[in-house]
Amino acid sequence: MPSRALFRNRVFRRVWAGEALSGLGDLAFEVAFLWLVLEHTGSPALLAAVLVVQAVPRGVLMLLGGAVTDRVSPRTVLLACHLVRAAAVLALGAASAAGQVHTWQFFALGLAAGAAEAFSVPAGGSILPQLVPHDDLARANAWVGFGEQGGRLAGPVLGGALVVWAGTATAAWFNAATFLAAAAAIASVPRRQPAAERPAPAADGGPGAAGTGSALRRDITAGLAYARRSRDVRTVLLLVGAATLSYAGLFAVGLPALAATYPDGPMTLGLLVSAWGLGQLLGSAAAAATGLPERWGLLIVGMTLTEGAAFAVLGFAPTAWGAAALLAMLGFGVAYSSDVALPTYVQTRTPPEYLGRVNSVIYLPRVVLEPVSVALMGVVVAAGVRWGFAAAAVPMLAVGLLLAADPRARGLRTTPTAEPG
Repeated sequence: MPSRALFRNRVFRRVWAGEALSGLGDLAFEVAFLWLVLEHTGSPALLAAVLVVQAVPRGVLMLLGGAVTDRVSPRTVLLACHLVRAAAVLALGAASAAGQVHTWQFFALGLAAGAAEAFSVPAGGSILPQLVPHDDLARANAWVGFGEQGGRLAGPVLGGALVVWAGTATAAWFNAATFLAAAAAIASVPRRQPAAERPAPAADGGPGAAGTGSALRRDITAGLAYARRSRDVRTVLLLVGAATLSYAGLFAVGLPALAATYPDGPMTLGLLVSAWGLGQLLGSAAAAATGLPERWGLLIVGMTLTEGAAFAVLGFAPTAWGAAALLAMLGFGVAYSSDVALPTYVQTRTPPEYLGRVNSVIYLPRVVLEPVSVALMGVVVAAGVRWGFAAAAVPMLAVGLLLAADPRARGLRTTPTAEPG
């Protein structure tokens, strides 16, 4: 019943459907794009270079994306990002259909996609509070997670089928169509006064000269200062940093190494990844049905300790099916807690005029620590697969124990009152 009431909200329903569709199209096109780069260049090294080029603007521009989101509006930023990415993908699709694909076009698309993501990530995390009441935020985030997990399960399969049956150009045009559909949904969101133009705390410098370089620099500085002062943000950064150190290397290196220890290694790897995805899909659905407890601190502390313990046990799983079952249960809990509870907590505890910048600060550890995690896991797994999973457990257990020993962390709640600056 609560979810049914949520979907009576026409604007939320349109935006949710548009974003879920664009996520499906993006994941489908990712397969087609990787295949096109390899087919055209025949060089895995060049493919890696394209992916690095895509990652650079995402990390460099993330803070700017948060500042622009707060100063302009999440609606405007998301609309522009969808249109830019649609145009870039349409251009590559046209070049592919005409047989005029050149290597520089891959790098250009990577730059455009990375820059757009630097702006769309903070904007996407900031728009939900404008669409639904506070009491519906948890379920709204759960449905967003459900759409993302559904796309992760179906998108790569769809992308492969499009490449085989219709060609990479069709896959690109399908992705562009989903971006345009998402843009149309975002355009239906009523315009609102940008958060940074509302009366702001003194640290933010007030309204200022919107759109100027000095104003944006001041906004970024104020956002970083708020993040440094805010206990809420520091707690979330600890959790995100620990999760990135644990998960990035574990999924990129650890799971393939673990799958190789079982019979039928490639099939086993697919089983493990699918089990994790299925668990997250069901966890998002459960959170959409039940909502979240108000005691966010206890939920997240308990789940962080559980994740660390599960990683340590996973390396000793005697069978592939046992490992898959553990990953499915873990995915369920992570979707229910971190993937739904964490953004809900940030949205309810952050002043609206800082929300875009806080979202950009929270995303930064993922950009910085992902390559560190992958490199460290590669070194540790070389000494033994079980050692790799034990190492992945350390960051989660350490942060979980640290927060469990802190009464204030255990007492954190999702409340509509934002933490004072």
